[in-house]
Amino acid sequence: MAADGPNADGNDDFNPRSGELECTEEHIESELKAPEEKLWYHGRLDRQSAEDCLLNSGKVGSYLIRESDSKPGSFVLSYLGQSGPPTHFRIIAMCGDYYIGGRQFESLSDLIGYYTSCSCLMKNEQLRYPVPPAEPVDDRRRVLAMFSYRKMPETDELNFDKGDTFIVHNELEDEWLWVTAERTKESGLVPAQFVEELTGDPVEALPYFHGNITKDEAVEKLLKAGEGSYLVRPSENSPGDYSLFFLCGKEVRRFRIDKKGRFLHLGGRYFDSLFDIIKRYTSEEIVEGFKLISAVYRTNRLVSSIDDRFEAVDGTDETYSSIRQSSGPSLLTRSNDRIDMTGFLNKRSDRKKLWKSFYFVLNGTDKYLYYFENEKKSKPKGIIDLSYSALYPVHDSLFGRPNCFQIVSNYDNNNEQICYVCADSVDLAQKWIQFLKPYCDNSRAIRPQIHHALLKEFHKLEVSILDAHRFPPKILNHPYCVLSLNNVRVGRTDVGEGANPFWSADFFLDDIPPTVESFTVLLFNKIKRLKDAEIASVTVLLSELVGRGFVDDAYSLQPMAGTKGELGSLRLKSRYQHEIIMPQEEYTSLKELLLDDGYEHILTISQVSGESERSTLAYALLQIFRHERKEAGLLCALNDKEIEKEAEVSTLFRAGSLATTLMVQYMKLTSTNFVQRAVKESVQKIVELKQSCELDPKFLENTTDQQSNSDFFLRLLTEVVESIFSSIDSCPLTLRFVCNCLQKRARAKWPSDDTVKTRVISGFIFLRLLCPAIINPKSFNLVSENPSETAARTLKLVAKALQNLANLVDVGPKEAYMEVVQPFVKKNKDRMISYLDELSNIPREPSVHEILPGDSARELATIHQLCDTHLDALKALMQNQTSTRRIVVVTEMLTNHKKRYMGDS
Repeated sequence: MAADGPNADGNDDFNPRSGELECTEEHIESELKAPEEKLWYHGRLDRQSAEDCLLNSGKVGSYLIRESDSKPGSFVLSYLGQSGPPTHFRIIAMCGDYYIGGRQFESLSDLIGYYTSCSCLMKNEQLRYPVPPAEPVDDRRRVLAMFSYRKMPETDELNFDKGDTFIVHNELEDEWLWVTAERTKESGLVPAQFVEELTGDPVEALPYFHGNITKDEAVEKLLKAGEGSYLVRPSENSPGDYSLFFLCGKEVRRFRIDKKGRFLHLGGRYFDSLFDIIKRYTSEEIVEGFKLISAVYRTNRLVSSIDDRFEAVDGTDETYSSIRQSSGPSLLTRSNDRIDMTGFLNKRSDRKKLWKSFYFVLNGTDKYLYYFENEKKSKPKGIIDLSYSALYPVHDSLFGRPNCFQIVSNYDNNNEQICYVCADSVDLAQKWIQFLKPYCDNSRAIRPQIHHALLKEFHKLEVSILDAHRFPPKILNHPYCVLSLNNVRVGRTDVGEGANPFWSADFFLDDIPPTVESFTVLLFNKIKRLKDAEIASVTVLLSELVGRGFVDDAYSLQPMAGTKGELGSLRLKSRYQHEIIMPQEEYTSLKELLLDDGYEHILTISQVSGESERSTLAYALLQIFRHERKEAGLLCALNDKEIEKEAEVSTLFRAGSLATTLMVQYMKLTSTNFVQRAVKESVQKIVELKQSCELDPKFLENTTDQQSNSDFFLRLLTEVVESIFSSIDSCPLTLRFVCNCLQKRARAKWPSDDTVKTRVISGFIFLRLLCPAIINPKSFNLVSENPSETAARTLKLVAKALQNLANLVDVGPKEAYMEVVQPFVKKNKDRMISYLDELSNIPREPSVHEILPGDSARELATIHQLCDTHLDALKALMQNQTSTRRIVVVTEMLTNHKKRYMGDS
């Protein structure tokens, strides 16, 4: 927990977090019991006075809560621990909730109860002895409604009536208050213009409180009202307290209500308000056989002083029109706050293992990351204090979905809490990460290795978990590995089999925190219906990898506690790189080479690069050209060159190439909305259905189901196709223009082939985008959980049928069970041709208005690194390609400039 300073899987059943970690978003649900508030709440109290109170108590474990003297409206838990002076813990008060150490409570009493009986405040430190104030404190601010109000739908606003009273928790922006209604106990927003300060006794506002009648007059009113009637008046014998008068049978009974600080005491119970007392005893007996039935109201319903205040205001239309609409999360931010990012992200609930969409707001001024139920809500579902948080990557393998990252919060150096977040696209994830990094503790190097202010540094780690040898089969019969950085889990392998399992799982983490000093591979054994057993581990220090390129080695497994015997070895291939990025201007010459209209230099770099580097090269090129808004030219030119060198239509774009890799990456980067519009609803329907659509007799328990399955499958297939055919407007215009160029070039190369213009587009749109999204919907963020076995089979059959339709080919003889789809394919061939023609009907390059965050310096540095790595190969090409000399010269120049920046002559 953060104390104030001196100045104040691919498998969703897989839990990636270790036992010590806690989830951040859940409220504490168990019943919490705390000492009475009057024993520990001191109201406004300065730090020194709080320390004096604790030291005077003389007991380790003493505590109190006070309102912050420096930040009114927030609170501080002051605690006397086992060593040193008292410690002060900040409590964030926000919309009726209280946050401390990353945990969220609905009241200060719940907070005290939790750290009294459920958890330690710090390691081996627990709240034990409340230190009371000299007198009970009731400093709650109350307001009185001067008008009635009806809430706007889907907001946090409250409905209320004239005369209602509220306890104020927070003053928000645009003249809104976050309050709790004393009558209904509901919490929410009320407009400040509709309420006035209630400086007197709040009881006076209640209609059954009679402040100016005698005891005899009270009895007379009850006798007139009849049995079960009641009213409240001031106590004559105990000034400041109240008397409840109740007509019980034919006798008037009186009950004294004692005022104890901010509470009322009656019958051995404490109540928050007089309204709570009345509410309780209208539903249960106050004396045996009798309940409160009907209140006796004042003649004018309100005491004269309050009546006068109501008469002084006029509830005209002008009053209502002056209210500023409650504007969701913006009410929590001040006008001068720096709001770096807002938008929807998916967040994983640890308990339910489900992903849910929340509206996130990054307040750079306070270093808080808020998340809300939606963009209209003003009360956050949770707050992450980035001052005590670290940012870590998440490999796609951890949850079987892309674009994830994690925020790990450590408030007390004992219990870590972790928040998994997922964005809809790579660009969006990177944008959030770049804005979060400056505020997160681990994104800044402890000992900076570079001192030049203009340089940026990134740390890249590549780990391949290859295979293992001599696993003992009794304890490792279904092994899998989990990759972690600083004990934070970031990726995992599939489950292997046997004593010598083979994984060949690659993990590329291109921006790990500079504070990471090692990586660990944890070895688990998968156990059905039980918690997976953690068996062994291997830890590799990054310092052992520096400057060595790829290190391929077998590591002896270190057993976990309780594991005995020889465990075998694990073979890993790993590389660690500390990447230095110069200012973007330094890369101007390289950028000019890449942007050259002929793109010959790009093809040369691709020629010398290894196959494993093609994806890295393609991503860097795309980002550079997107920053320049010239991606369409690059894609069209490289596609044209691919078509020019291809002899047969049947092999067009079938082999892996830079052009194909660029197209696939570009579609994934830009087509999130298109994929969701085209297939998301259909995929979700299939995932939710439990009915099988199996067509293959080999997989049918009862062959009589084949006809009904076929009929149902064709209905689903029709829905999928109709959804796709209606999605053209969602396809990015630039991608549609590139498809237009593809059609023209393919038709010009093979003018006698009527189908080539369709198949050249379907090979990308269907075979490399929509069909993969259908087969693996979780990796495209179409669903939050893995489909069931039945649903996965249906999705595979749908994708298979779509591939046949997109290729304009009949069902092959090897899959006779798919013949049922043949009439559907024939019926929709012309529609498929028309769909792809219309999708490609963008003959002119559209204007691009997208602005990517940051600059392209890192991507240019990546290409420089590739050129430097393959400099000898580039020099060899100079013998036959004189143009390659420019690449060599620029590469050597950049290498020398980088050395000068680093102080290495």
